[in-house]
Amino acid sequence: SIEQALSEEFQLPIVVWGLRRNITLRHLLGEKTLVCVSITSVLTEEEPIFDVLIDGLFGLPYVPILFMYKRLGNAVPSVEQLKILFAWCWQNRFINVFLTHQHGRSRNRSGLDLYTYTPFPEVTIKNLSQSGYQHKDVLLDLRGHEFRVPVFQDPLNVFQRSNGRLSGAFGYMFASYVRHRRGRLRLELAVDVDRYNYHEHLMLAASRGEIEVGVHPYSTMLPGSSLTEGSFPVGLTNSCVLVPWQRESPPGRFIRIAARVNGCFFVVLLLAMTLTWHLAAGSSERGIQLSLAAFYQQSLPDREFHRLTEPYKCIHVAVLLGAFILWTMSTANLSSVFTSQNQGSQIQNVDDFLATPLRLMVTHSEVETYFDAGLLPSGLKPRLLVVNRSTLAEHLNRLNTSYAYCITTEHWEVVSMQQRRLHRPRFRVATDICTSIHFLRFPIQRNSPFRRNLYRFLTHSRQHGISSYWTLRSSLDAIHAGLVVELTDDNQSFQSLNLKDLQLLLKIYFASLLGCSLCLLGEIAWKYYRDVKDTK
Repeated sequence: SIEQALSEEFQLPIVVWGLRRNITLRHLLGEKTLVCVSITSVLTEEEPIFDVLIDGLFGLPYVPILFMYKRLGNAVPSVEQLKILFAWCWQNRFINVFLTHQHGRSRNRSGLDLYTYTPFPEVTIKNLSQSGYQHKDVLLDLRGHEFRVPVFQDPLNVFQRSNGRLSGAFGYMFASYVRHRRGRLRLELAVDVDRYNYHEHLMLAASRGEIEVGVHPYSTMLPGSSLTEGSFPVGLTNSCVLVPWQRESPPGRFIRIAARVNGCFFVVLLLAMTLTWHLAAGSSERGIQLSLAAFYQQSLPDREFHRLTEPYKCIHVAVLLGAFILWTMSTANLSSVFTSQNQGSQIQNVDDFLATPLRLMVTHSEVETYFDAGLLPSGLKPRLLVVNRSTLAEHLNRLNTSYAYCITTEHWEVVSMQQRRLHRPRFRVATDICTSIHFLRFPIQRNSPFRRNLYRFLTHSRQHGISSYWTLRSSLDAIHAGLVVELTDDNQSFQSLNLKDLQLLLKIYFASLLGCSLCLLGEIAWKYYRDVKDTK
Protein backbone atom coordinates (compact mmCIF):
# COMPACT_ATOMS: atom_id res chain seq x y z
CA SER A 1 0.00 0.00 0.00
CA ILE A 2 0.97 3.66 -0.26
CA GLU A 3 1.06 3.96 3.55
CA GLN A 4 3.48 1.05 3.86
CA ALA A 5 5.69 2.38 1.06
CA LEU A 6 5.87 5.82 2.71
CA SER A 7 6.55 4.31 6.10
CA GLU A 8 9.46 2.31 4.71
CA GLU A 9 10.78 5.24 2.65
CA PHE A 10 10.66 7.95 5.36
CA GLN A 11 10.98 5.66 8.41
CA LEU A 12 7.85 7.16 9.97
CA PRO A 13 5.18 5.45 12.05
CA ILE A 14 1.67 5.24 10.64
CA VAL A 15 -1.02 7.16 12.51
CA VAL A 16 -4.63 6.65 11.55
CA TRP A 17 -6.65 9.85 11.87
CA GLY A 18 -10.39 9.40 11.90
CA LEU A 19 -13.22 11.84 11.34
CA ARG A 20 -13.48 13.25 14.87
CA ARG A 21 -13.66 17.03 14.51
CA ASN A 22 -12.96 17.91 18.15
CA ILE A 23 -9.30 16.84 17.99
CA THR A 24 -6.65 19.54 17.59
CA LEU A 25 -3.04 18.79 16.79
CA ARG A 26 -1.78 22.33 17.29
CA HIS A 27 0.56 21.47 20.16
CA LEU A 28 1.42 17.95 19.00
CA LEU A 29 2.80 18.48 15.52
CA GLY A 30 6.15 19.96 14.56
CA GLU A 31 7.27 21.59 11.36
CA LYS A 32 8.90 18.38 10.17
CA THR A 33 5.93 16.19 11.00
CA LEU A 34 4.30 14.74 7.91
CA VAL A 35 0.51 14.50 8.09
CA CYS A 36 -0.71 11.77 5.74
CA VAL A 37 -4.37 11.95 4.78
CA SER A 38 -6.11 9.32 2.66
CA ILE A 39 -8.79 10.70 0.36
CA THR A 40 -11.02 9.16 -2.26
CA SER A 41 -11.96 12.44 -3.89
CA VAL A 42 -10.19 15.74 -4.49
CA LEU A 43 -13.49 17.61 -4.31
CA THR A 44 -13.92 19.13 -0.85
CA GLU A 45 -17.69 18.75 -0.82
CA GLU A 46 -17.41 14.99 -1.41
CA GLU A 47 -14.74 14.23 1.20
CA PRO A 48 -15.60 14.88 4.91
CA ILE A 49 -11.94 14.67 5.98
CA PHE A 50 -11.37 18.19 4.61
CA ASP A 51 -13.65 19.66 7.29
CA VAL A 52 -11.70 17.74 9.91
CA LEU A 53 -8.46 19.21 8.61
CA ILE A 54 -9.81 22.76 8.94
CA ASP A 55 -10.63 22.21 12.60
CA GLY A 56 -7.63 20.08 13.55
CA LEU A 57 -4.85 21.96 11.73
CA PHE A 58 -6.09 25.52 12.18
CA GLY A 59 -3.15 27.81 12.86
CA LEU A 60 -0.58 25.33 11.51
CA PRO A 61 0.07 26.58 7.97
CA TYR A 62 3.64 25.20 7.83
CA VAL A 63 2.82 21.59 8.72
CA PRO A 64 3.43 19.42 5.60
CA ILE A 65 0.32 17.54 4.47
CA LEU A 66 0.41 14.64 2.07
CA PHE A 67 -2.91 13.71 0.47
CA MET A 68 -2.90 10.08 -0.66
CA TYR A 69 -5.50 9.84 -3.38
CA LYS A 70 -7.00 6.38 -3.82
CA ARG A 71 -9.99 5.78 -6.01
CA LEU A 72 -11.54 2.69 -7.54
CA GLY A 73 -9.78 1.86 -10.72
CA ASN A 74 -6.94 4.25 -9.82
CA ALA A 75 -8.61 7.04 -11.76
CA VAL A 76 -6.24 9.97 -12.26
CA PRO A 77 -7.59 13.37 -11.07
CA SER A 78 -7.86 16.00 -13.75
CA VAL A 79 -5.92 19.27 -13.75
CA GLU A 80 -9.08 21.21 -12.95
CA GLN A 81 -9.79 19.00 -9.97
CA LEU A 82 -6.25 19.51 -8.71
CA LYS A 83 -6.64 23.28 -9.05
CA ILE A 84 -9.83 23.13 -7.01
CA LEU A 85 -8.06 21.15 -4.29
CA PHE A 86 -5.01 23.41 -4.08
CA ALA A 87 -7.19 26.55 -4.22
CA TRP A 88 -9.01 25.18 -1.18
CA CYS A 89 -5.63 24.63 0.52
CA TRP A 90 -4.56 28.23 -0.06
CA GLN A 91 -7.95 29.52 1.06
CA ASN A 92 -7.48 27.71 4.38
CA ARG A 93 -3.77 28.68 4.52
CA PHE A 94 -2.26 25.22 4.05
CA ILE A 95 0.89 26.11 2.11
CA ASN A 96 3.01 22.96 2.41
CA VAL A 97 0.69 20.50 0.66
CA PHE A 98 1.44 17.52 -1.56
CA LEU A 99 -0.80 15.06 -3.36
CA THR A 100 0.21 11.63 -4.55
CA HIS A 101 -1.70 8.94 -6.37
CA GLN A 102 -0.81 5.59 -7.81
CA HIS A 103 -1.47 5.05 -11.47
CA GLY A 104 -1.91 1.62 -13.01
CA ARG A 105 -1.28 -1.40 -10.80
CA SER A 106 2.43 -0.83 -10.27
CA ARG A 107 3.52 -0.43 -6.68
CA ASN A 108 7.06 0.54 -7.31
CA ARG A 109 8.33 4.06 -6.95
CA SER A 110 7.86 4.91 -10.59
CA GLY A 111 4.17 4.23 -10.26
CA LEU A 112 3.58 7.25 -7.93
CA ASP A 113 2.86 10.77 -9.12
CA LEU A 114 3.56 13.64 -6.69
CA TYR A 115 2.06 17.12 -7.03
CA THR A 116 2.32 20.35 -5.05
CA TYR A 117 1.41 23.97 -5.68
CA THR A 118 2.58 27.54 -5.24
CA PRO A 119 0.02 30.29 -4.48
CA PHE A 120 2.02 33.15 -6.01
CA PRO A 121 1.23 34.97 -8.20
CA GLU A 122 -1.72 32.57 -8.55
CA VAL A 123 -2.37 28.97 -7.66
CA THR A 124 -0.04 26.98 -9.90
CA ILE A 125 0.33 23.19 -9.93
CA LYS A 126 3.80 21.61 -9.95
CA ASN A 127 4.48 17.99 -10.91
CA LEU A 128 7.35 16.89 -8.68
CA SER A 129 7.51 13.50 -10.35
CA GLN A 130 9.15 15.22 -13.30
CA SER A 131 11.12 18.05 -11.69
CA GLY A 132 12.06 16.31 -8.45
CA TYR A 133 11.46 17.59 -4.89
CA GLN A 134 13.55 20.39 -3.45
CA HIS A 135 12.46 21.92 -0.16
CA LYS A 136 11.68 25.63 -0.57
CA ASP A 137 9.70 28.06 1.56
CA VAL A 138 7.04 29.40 -0.79
CA LEU A 139 6.69 32.54 1.36
CA LEU A 140 10.16 33.68 0.34
CA ASP A 141 8.76 34.76 -3.01
CA LEU A 142 5.39 36.55 -2.82
CA ARG A 143 5.51 37.64 -6.42
CA GLY A 144 2.14 39.10 -7.41
CA HIS A 145 0.59 38.97 -3.92
CA GLU A 146 -0.96 42.26 -2.82
CA PHE A 147 -1.28 43.38 0.78
CA ARG A 148 -4.14 45.75 1.49
CA VAL A 149 -2.95 48.08 4.27
CA PRO A 150 -5.03 50.82 5.96
CA VAL A 151 -2.75 53.70 7.06
CA PHE A 152 -3.10 56.79 9.21
CA GLN A 153 -0.49 59.40 10.12
CA ASP A 154 1.25 58.28 13.31
CA PRO A 155 4.84 59.53 13.39
CA LEU A 156 7.26 58.00 14.16
CA ASN A 157 5.58 54.58 14.05
CA VAL A 158 3.81 54.52 10.68
CA PHE A 159 2.88 57.31 8.29
CA GLN A 160 2.56 57.91 4.59
CA ARG A 161 4.96 60.22 2.79
CA SER A 162 4.03 62.65 0.04
CA ASN A 163 5.23 60.17 -2.59
CA GLY A 164 2.69 57.62 -1.37
CA ARG A 165 5.20 55.30 0.30
CA LEU A 166 5.27 54.05 3.86
CA SER A 167 7.59 55.54 6.44
CA GLY A 168 8.05 55.18 10.17
CA ALA A 169 9.91 52.55 12.18
CA PHE A 170 7.25 49.89 11.64
CA GLY A 171 6.22 51.22 8.25
CA TYR A 172 9.73 50.78 6.87
CA MET A 173 9.91 47.31 8.39
CA PHE A 174 6.70 46.11 6.76
CA ALA A 175 7.42 47.80 3.42
CA SER A 176 10.92 46.27 3.36
CA TYR A 177 9.50 42.84 4.11
CA VAL A 178 7.00 43.08 1.25
CA ARG A 179 9.61 44.50 -1.15
CA HIS A 180 12.21 41.83 -0.39
CA ARG A 181 9.54 39.16 -0.83
CA ARG A 182 8.60 40.76 -4.16
CA GLY A 183 5.04 41.50 -3.10
CA ARG A 184 2.94 44.64 -3.52
CA LEU A 185 1.39 47.14 -1.12
CA ARG A 186 -1.98 48.78 -1.60
CA LEU A 187 -2.16 51.64 0.90
CA GLU A 188 -5.56 52.97 1.92
CA LEU A 189 -5.91 56.10 4.04
CA ALA A 190 -7.92 55.34 7.18
CA VAL A 191 -10.51 58.04 7.85
CA ASP A 192 -11.09 59.53 11.31
CA VAL A 193 -8.20 57.62 12.89
CA ASP A 194 -5.05 58.95 14.56
CA ARG A 195 -2.79 58.14 17.48
CA TYR A 196 -5.44 59.50 19.87
CA ASN A 197 -8.21 57.35 18.41
CA TYR A 198 -7.06 53.91 17.27
CA HIS A 199 -10.56 52.44 17.45
CA GLU A 200 -11.69 48.83 17.37
CA HIS A 201 -12.91 48.83 13.77
CA LEU A 202 -9.41 49.23 12.36
CA MET A 203 -7.76 47.14 15.06
CA LEU A 204 -10.04 44.16 14.34
CA ALA A 205 -9.81 44.37 10.54
CA ALA A 206 -7.38 41.44 10.47
CA SER A 207 -9.60 39.40 12.80
CA ARG A 208 -12.53 39.97 10.47
CA GLY A 209 -10.45 38.78 7.53
CA GLU A 210 -10.58 42.11 5.71
CA ILE A 211 -6.78 42.45 5.67
CA GLU A 212 -3.93 39.99 6.06
CA VAL A 213 -1.68 42.11 8.29
CA GLY A 214 -2.14 45.50 9.93
CA VAL A 215 0.84 47.83 9.78
CA HIS A 216 -0.09 49.93 12.84
CA PRO A 217 0.88 48.25 16.13
CA TYR A 218 -1.54 48.42 19.03
CA SER A 219 -1.04 48.03 22.77
CA THR A 220 -3.01 45.75 25.03
CA MET A 221 -4.13 48.85 26.95
CA LEU A 222 -6.58 49.83 24.21
CA PRO A 223 -10.24 48.92 24.66
CA GLY A 224 -11.15 45.98 22.43
CA SER A 225 -7.57 44.71 22.15
CA SER A 226 -8.62 41.42 23.74
CA LEU A 227 -10.93 40.78 20.77
CA THR A 228 -8.06 40.45 18.29
CA GLU A 229 -7.61 36.82 17.29
CA GLY A 230 -4.09 36.85 15.90
CA SER A 231 -1.07 39.02 16.64
CA PHE A 232 2.58 38.86 17.56
CA PRO A 233 4.57 41.13 19.91
CA VAL A 234 6.89 43.78 18.50
CA GLY A 235 7.95 45.50 21.73
CA LEU A 236 6.90 46.90 25.10
CA THR A 237 5.11 50.14 25.85
CA ASN A 238 3.36 52.07 28.58
CA SER A 239 1.79 55.48 29.09
CA CYS A 240 2.78 58.24 31.47
CA VAL A 241 1.69 61.76 32.33
CA LEU A 242 3.69 64.39 30.48
CA VAL A 243 4.33 67.40 32.75
CA PRO A 244 6.19 70.67 32.17
CA TRP A 245 9.50 71.34 33.86
CA GLN A 246 9.03 73.39 37.03
CA ARG A 247 11.41 76.36 37.03
CA GLU A 248 11.58 79.33 39.36
CA SER A 249 12.08 82.77 37.88
CA PRO A 250 15.67 84.07 38.29
CA PRO A 251 14.67 87.01 40.57
CA GLY A 252 12.60 84.75 42.79
CA ARG A 253 15.42 82.23 43.10
CA PHE A 254 17.92 84.98 43.94
CA ILE A 255 15.66 86.45 46.61
CA ARG A 256 15.16 83.01 48.14
CA ILE A 257 18.90 82.28 48.24
CA ALA A 258 19.80 85.74 49.57
CA ALA A 259 17.09 85.62 52.24
CA ARG A 260 18.12 82.15 53.36
CA VAL A 261 21.82 82.96 53.63
CA ASN A 262 22.11 86.67 54.45
CA GLY A 263 18.81 87.10 56.25
CA CYS A 264 19.34 84.31 58.77
CA PHE A 265 22.90 85.43 59.45
CA PHE A 266 21.79 89.03 59.92
CA VAL A 267 19.13 88.13 62.50
CA VAL A 268 21.53 85.93 64.45
CA LEU A 269 24.18 88.63 64.24
CA LEU A 270 21.91 91.31 65.66
CA LEU A 271 20.83 89.14 68.56
CA ALA A 272 24.37 88.02 69.37
CA MET A 273 25.87 91.51 69.11
CA THR A 274 23.13 93.14 71.12
CA LEU A 275 23.42 90.58 73.87
CA THR A 276 27.21 90.77 73.88
CA TRP A 277 27.28 94.56 74.05
CA HIS A 278 24.56 94.66 76.70
CA LEU A 279 26.49 92.29 78.92
CA ALA A 280 29.77 94.12 78.31
CA ALA A 281 28.72 97.77 78.49
CA GLY A 282 25.04 97.78 79.39
CA SER A 283 24.03 99.59 76.18
CA SER A 284 22.04 97.54 73.66
CA GLU A 285 21.61 100.47 71.26
CA ARG A 286 25.34 100.60 70.72
CA GLY A 287 25.33 96.88 69.82
CA ILE A 288 22.66 97.38 67.14
CA GLN A 289 24.54 100.30 65.60
CA LEU A 290 27.81 98.37 65.41
CA SER A 291 26.02 95.30 64.01
CA LEU A 292 24.56 97.32 61.15
CA ALA A 293 27.92 98.93 60.45
CA ALA A 294 29.72 95.60 60.35
CA PHE A 295 27.06 93.84 58.22
CA TYR A 296 27.04 96.59 55.59
CA GLN A 297 30.86 96.75 55.51
CA GLN A 298 31.08 100.20 57.11
CA SER A 299 34.46 100.87 58.77
CA LEU A 300 34.70 102.51 62.21
CA PRO A 301 36.92 105.52 62.92
CA ASP A 302 40.21 104.66 64.58
CA ARG A 303 39.39 106.54 67.76
CA GLU A 304 36.05 104.76 68.11
CA PHE A 305 37.57 101.37 67.30
CA HIS A 306 40.27 101.79 69.98
CA ARG A 307 37.58 102.50 72.58
CA LEU A 308 36.19 98.99 72.09
CA THR A 309 37.23 96.29 74.47
CA GLU A 310 39.77 93.75 73.25
CA PRO A 311 37.31 90.81 73.05
CA TYR A 312 34.86 92.90 71.08
CA LYS A 313 37.53 94.04 68.65
CA CYS A 314 38.03 90.38 67.71
CA ILE A 315 34.28 89.92 67.36
CA HIS A 316 33.94 93.03 65.21
CA VAL A 317 36.76 92.00 62.84
CA ALA A 318 35.31 88.48 62.57
CA VAL A 319 31.90 89.94 61.73
CA LEU A 320 33.44 92.17 59.06
CA LEU A 321 35.19 89.17 57.48
CA GLY A 322 32.00 87.05 57.61
CA ALA A 323 29.92 89.85 56.08
CA PHE A 324 32.48 90.24 53.32
CA ILE A 325 32.21 86.52 52.52
CA LEU A 326 28.39 86.67 52.58
CA TRP A 327 28.21 89.63 50.21
CA THR A 328 30.65 87.90 47.87
CA MET A 329 28.39 84.83 47.91
CA SER A 330 25.39 87.04 47.16
CA THR A 331 27.14 88.51 44.15
CA ALA A 332 28.01 85.02 42.92
CA ASN A 333 24.41 83.84 43.41
CA LEU A 334 23.14 86.89 41.55
CA SER A 335 25.10 85.83 38.47
CA SER A 336 24.58 82.07 38.84
CA VAL A 337 20.77 82.24 38.94
CA PHE A 338 20.81 83.55 35.37
CA THR A 339 23.30 81.03 33.98
CA SER A 340 22.90 77.79 35.94
CA GLN A 341 20.44 75.01 35.05
CA ASN A 342 19.36 74.20 38.60
CA GLN A 343 15.76 73.04 38.55
CA GLY A 344 13.12 73.54 41.17
CA SER A 345 10.99 70.86 42.80
CA GLN A 346 9.62 68.64 40.01
CA ILE A 347 6.31 66.79 39.61
CA GLN A 348 6.90 63.12 40.34
CA ASN A 349 3.67 61.69 41.76
CA VAL A 350 -0.02 62.47 42.08
CA ASP A 351 0.45 64.62 45.20
CA ASP A 352 3.02 66.77 43.42
CA PHE A 353 0.66 67.16 40.48
CA LEU A 354 -2.28 68.16 42.68
CA ALA A 355 -0.08 70.74 44.42
CA THR A 356 0.16 72.63 41.12
CA PRO A 357 -2.63 74.37 39.21
CA LEU A 358 -2.03 72.14 36.14
CA ARG A 359 -4.89 70.34 34.40
CA LEU A 360 -4.57 67.09 32.46
CA MET A 361 -5.80 67.51 28.88
CA VAL A 362 -7.24 64.24 27.50
CA THR A 363 -9.67 63.01 24.86
CA HIS A 364 -12.75 60.86 25.45
CA SER A 365 -10.94 57.75 24.22
CA GLU A 366 -8.03 58.42 26.62
CA VAL A 367 -10.45 58.71 29.52
CA GLU A 368 -11.88 55.32 28.58
CA THR A 369 -8.45 53.78 28.10
CA TYR A 370 -6.62 55.08 31.18
CA PHE A 371 -9.14 56.10 33.82
CA ASP A 372 -12.24 53.98 33.23
CA ALA A 373 -9.98 50.93 33.07
CA GLY A 374 -8.05 52.03 36.18
CA LEU A 375 -4.63 52.18 34.48
CA LEU A 376 -3.85 55.66 35.85
CA PRO A 377 -4.59 56.91 39.39
CA SER A 378 -8.18 58.03 39.96
CA GLY A 379 -6.88 60.97 42.01
CA LEU A 380 -6.22 62.77 38.73
CA LYS A 381 -9.87 62.70 37.65
CA PRO A 382 -10.80 66.08 39.23
CA ARG A 383 -8.07 67.69 37.12
CA LEU A 384 -9.14 66.19 33.78
CA LEU A 385 -9.90 68.54 30.91
CA VAL A 386 -11.70 66.52 28.22
CA VAL A 387 -11.33 68.00 24.72
CA ASN A 388 -11.57 66.76 21.15
CA ARG A 389 -8.63 65.29 19.29
CA SER A 390 -7.87 68.36 17.19
CA THR A 391 -7.61 70.62 20.26
CA LEU A 392 -5.31 68.20 22.04
CA ALA A 393 -3.11 67.81 18.97
CA GLU A 394 -2.86 71.58 18.56
CA HIS A 395 -1.68 72.16 22.14
CA LEU A 396 0.65 69.18 22.28
CA ASN A 397 2.26 69.89 18.90
CA ARG A 398 3.11 73.41 20.10
CA LEU A 399 4.33 72.01 23.45
CA ASN A 400 1.98 74.25 25.41
CA THR A 401 3.22 74.08 29.02
CA SER A 402 -0.11 75.31 30.42
CA TYR A 403 -1.38 71.71 30.54
CA ALA A 404 -0.22 68.18 31.21
CA TYR A 405 -0.91 65.30 28.81
CA CYS A 406 -1.06 61.50 28.65
CA ILE A 407 1.65 60.13 26.39
CA THR A 408 2.86 56.71 25.25
CA THR A 409 6.44 55.56 25.01
CA GLU A 410 6.36 55.95 21.22
CA HIS A 411 4.91 59.46 21.35
CA TRP A 412 7.49 60.52 23.93
CA GLU A 413 10.13 59.99 21.23
CA VAL A 414 8.26 62.54 19.09
CA VAL A 415 8.15 65.09 21.92
CA SER A 416 11.83 64.53 22.67
CA MET A 417 12.65 65.19 19.04
CA GLN A 418 10.54 68.37 19.05
CA GLN A 419 12.36 69.89 22.02
CA ARG A 420 15.87 68.55 21.45
CA ARG A 421 17.03 71.89 19.96
CA LEU A 422 15.64 73.97 22.82
CA HIS A 423 18.08 75.42 25.30
CA ARG A 424 15.76 74.31 28.08
CA PRO A 425 13.40 71.39 27.33
CA ARG A 426 9.78 72.09 28.20
CA PHE A 427 8.42 68.71 29.16
CA ARG A 428 9.44 65.65 31.10
CA VAL A 429 7.74 62.38 32.06
CA ALA A 430 6.36 61.99 35.58
CA THR A 431 7.87 58.56 36.19
CA ASP A 432 5.60 57.78 39.17
CA ILE A 433 2.38 58.47 37.24
CA CYS A 434 2.57 55.71 34.63
CA THR A 435 0.68 52.63 33.62
CA SER A 436 2.15 49.17 33.87
CA ILE A 437 4.17 47.71 31.01
CA HIS A 438 2.10 46.31 28.14
CA PHE A 439 2.91 44.51 24.91
CA LEU A 440 2.92 46.36 21.62
CA ARG A 441 1.53 43.97 19.00
CA PHE A 442 0.97 43.68 15.26
CA PRO A 443 -2.58 42.75 14.22
CA ILE A 444 -2.58 39.75 11.91
CA GLN A 445 -4.99 37.00 10.95
CA ARG A 446 -4.87 34.11 13.39
CA ASN A 447 -4.30 31.54 10.66
CA SER A 448 -2.00 33.73 8.57
CA PRO A 449 0.99 31.94 7.00
CA PHE A 450 2.95 35.23 7.05
CA ARG A 451 3.05 35.45 10.82
CA ARG A 452 6.22 33.48 11.49
CA ASN A 453 7.99 34.80 8.41
CA LEU A 454 7.24 38.43 9.27
CA TYR A 455 8.22 37.95 12.91
CA ARG A 456 11.58 36.49 11.89
CA PHE A 457 12.18 39.39 9.53
CA LEU A 458 11.50 41.86 12.35
CA THR A 459 13.80 39.96 14.75
CA HIS A 460 16.66 39.83 12.26
CA SER A 461 16.31 43.53 11.44
CA ARG A 462 16.71 44.38 15.12
CA GLN A 463 19.63 42.02 15.64
CA HIS A 464 21.57 43.56 12.75
CA GLY A 465 20.75 47.19 13.61
CA ILE A 466 18.58 47.87 10.57
CA SER A 467 15.62 48.90 12.73
CA SER A 468 17.75 51.68 14.27
CA TYR A 469 18.43 53.00 10.80
CA TRP A 470 14.71 52.88 10.00
CA THR A 471 13.96 54.87 13.15
CA LEU A 472 16.51 57.55 12.24
CA ARG A 473 15.29 57.72 8.66
CA SER A 474 11.65 57.99 9.74
CA SER A 475 12.60 60.92 11.99
CA LEU A 476 14.04 62.78 9.01
CA ASP A 477 11.00 61.89 6.90
CA ALA A 478 8.60 63.17 9.56
CA ILE A 479 10.46 66.48 9.80
CA HIS A 480 10.63 66.83 6.02
CA ALA A 481 6.89 66.08 5.71
CA GLY A 482 6.02 68.64 8.41
CA LEU A 483 4.45 66.02 10.69
CA VAL A 484 6.99 66.82 13.41
CA VAL A 485 8.20 70.38 13.98
CA GLU A 486 11.48 70.85 15.82
CA LEU A 487 11.10 73.87 18.07
CA THR A 488 14.03 76.23 18.50
CA ASP A 489 14.71 79.18 20.76
CA ASP A 490 14.37 81.50 17.77
CA ASN A 491 10.70 80.92 17.05
CA GLN A 492 9.53 79.84 20.50
CA SER A 493 11.97 80.93 23.16
CA PHE A 494 11.78 80.16 26.85
CA GLN A 495 10.76 82.91 29.29
CA SER A 496 13.51 85.50 29.73
CA LEU A 497 13.96 88.51 31.99
CA ASN A 498 11.76 91.50 31.32
CA LEU A 499 11.59 95.08 32.60
CA LYS A 500 9.64 94.12 35.72
CA ASP A 501 12.35 91.63 36.73
CA LEU A 502 15.03 94.30 36.31
CA GLN A 503 12.96 96.76 38.32
CA LEU A 504 12.70 94.22 41.14
CA LEU A 505 16.46 93.74 41.18
CA LEU A 506 16.97 97.52 41.23
CA LYS A 507 14.57 97.84 44.16
CA ILE A 508 16.58 95.27 46.10
CA TYR A 509 19.79 97.10 45.30
CA PHE A 510 18.41 100.51 46.36
CA ALA A 511 17.01 98.97 49.54
CA SER A 512 20.50 97.77 50.40
CA LEU A 513 21.92 101.23 49.68
CA LEU A 514 19.20 102.74 51.86
CA GLY A 515 20.22 100.47 54.70
CA CYS A 516 23.83 101.54 54.32
CA SER A 517 22.79 105.19 54.23
CA LEU A 518 20.71 104.82 57.37
CA CYS A 519 23.62 103.17 59.09
CA LEU A 520 25.89 106.05 58.05
CA LEU A 521 23.41 108.67 59.23
CA GLY A 522 23.09 106.82 62.51
CA GLU A 523 26.83 106.89 62.96
CA ILE A 524 26.98 110.63 62.16
CA ALA A 525 24.15 111.38 64.56
CA TRP A 526 25.70 109.28 67.30
CA LYS A 527 29.10 110.96 66.80
CA TYR A 528 27.48 114.41 66.93
CA TYR A 529 25.61 113.44 70.10
CA ARG A 530 28.78 112.19 71.77
CA ASP A 531 30.73 115.30 70.75
CA VAL A 532 28.05 117.59 72.16
CA LYS A 533 27.93 115.56 75.36
CA ASP A 534 31.72 115.71 75.74
CA THR A 535 31.86 119.52 75.26
CA LYS A 536 29.37 119.98 78.07
